[in-house]
Amino acid sequence: MVRKKYSEEFKKDAVRLVRNRGTRTVAEVAKELGVSESMLHRWQQMYGAQVEGAAVQADAGREDVERLRRRLRELEMENTLLKKPQPSLRRT
Repeated sequence: MVRKKYSEEFKKDAVRLVRNRGTRTVAEVAKELGVSESMLHRWQQMYGAQVEGAAVQADAGREDVERLRRRLRELEMENTLLKKPQPSLRRT
């Protein structure tokens, strides 16, 4: 029997799938990937912290994007208001 070599990226992606599996079991994810359940658990131990750290950075990035989108909406509303004709303050 020939042993398969899996890239580090494949292993990290597999760990991400296990962490975000929803209602699926680890066994189901392992079957989909064509690896053993024990191998997935081993990869979780090896790469879990790295994947978790990347997830935290991604969450921070999403928060920044949401904050910037809110700010953009605010500025667009202000810009729209400034474009509307204003009644003159001078009386003639």
